[in-house]
Amino acid sequence: MTGVFIAVHAGAGYHSRDRESEYKKACAEACSKAHGVLTTGASSLEAVMAAVISLENCPLTNAGTGSSLTLEGEVECDASIMDGRSLLYGGAGCVTGVKNPILVARSLLDEQKKGCLSLGRLPPSVLVGEGARKWAQDNGVELIENKQLKTDSSLKTYASHKRKLEQHEERMRRKRAKWLTVPSSKACNEEDTPLPCISEDVQDTVGAVAMDSEGNMSAAVSSGGISLKHSGRLGPAAMYGAGCWAHNWKSDKKAGVAVATSGSGEHLMRTLFAQKCAECVQTQDSGSLGVSTAFRDHFLESDYLASVTQKLGGVLALRQDKEEGSAIMLEVIWGHTTESMCVGYWGSDTHKPKVLVSRLPENSEAGKSFKMEGKVFSVT
Repeated sequence: MTGVFIAVHAGAGYHSRDRESEYKKACAEACSKAHGVLTTGASSLEAVMAAVISLENCPLTNAGTGSSLTLEGEVECDASIMDGRSLLYGGAGCVTGVKNPILVARSLLDEQKKGCLSLGRLPPSVLVGEGARKWAQDNGVELIENKQLKTDSSLKTYASHKRKLEQHEERMRRKRAKWLTVPSSKACNEEDTPLPCISEDVQDTVGAVAMDSEGNMSAAVSSGGISLKHSGRLGPAAMYGAGCWAHNWKSDKKAGVAVATSGSGEHLMRTLFAQKCAECVQTQDSGSLGVSTAFRDHFLESDYLASVTQKLGGVLALRQDKEEGSAIMLEVIWGHTTESMCVGYWGSDTHKPKVLVSRLPENSEAGKSFKMEGKVFSVT
């Protein structure tokens, strides 16, 4: 088997048209790094890790360098990786001072492959905070000063968002004071014009899915989390079943699948959207039908999001079907309810990656509308 495939995304949210070429370049570079790894015969795990490292190192994305800052102005990152062959998973959450959080997640996955620790203890699959940082230090993952992960852009965004928050809190303080002095509808409605909401060019997680020359599937994700988040907030990129999922093809019943999600973290976690989407992609007649079913039944119409008016999510999925002989049918699909999603992919049959920014149709409302695209490949 010689065919390989890599697909990446640089987040689901809003991508300004003015910077579209930069987002596409980031995805193209991530594809190139991962494709180069795959063509040497390396595993899909190595490929998704290489792609995510590239995206973490790009200051344009909300992962690694340039991540969104917490309420206290610090960087806390989440990342995870899953191996479709062993079905093992590694996740790291609320990590500080680590240049590439995906390396911590990968180290945790590799440790599980070694079996039990002394006295029969199970090795951890997920670590957070100082425990994750200490694991990184003990296992040779590069540590840096947390300030090195901050960029001029992230600091500027933080100052703007913090100012909006302070203005909002001051406005609410004045309203409460007026209500206590003059408890009337006029006092309450005097300043009812809402302040602008915090908005970001790219929302939450970046990710990658891949198939190697042996047909093994892998997925990985990484994120800086939401702007002004509470310190210690764990996002979907570090949560089992929410950020990424991978499962090799099984001859008895299931297609191979790899999934990486993005969007509003709380929505993805409450629906375990990566796992649910992967299950739909595996069991439906096609990958596109699986993704559309997942968005309809397990996201837009999910009981767990019944109280949510805007359900913001995105997914990148890779489905693998084996045919008679040695041929493999691959289907790459991306879908989102956010304004846009930037994706890239590269297979064995092309000389360069294909990159694009998918956008909701005009007059569609983010969080209530859904767009999906994809492509089918035959790999020999």
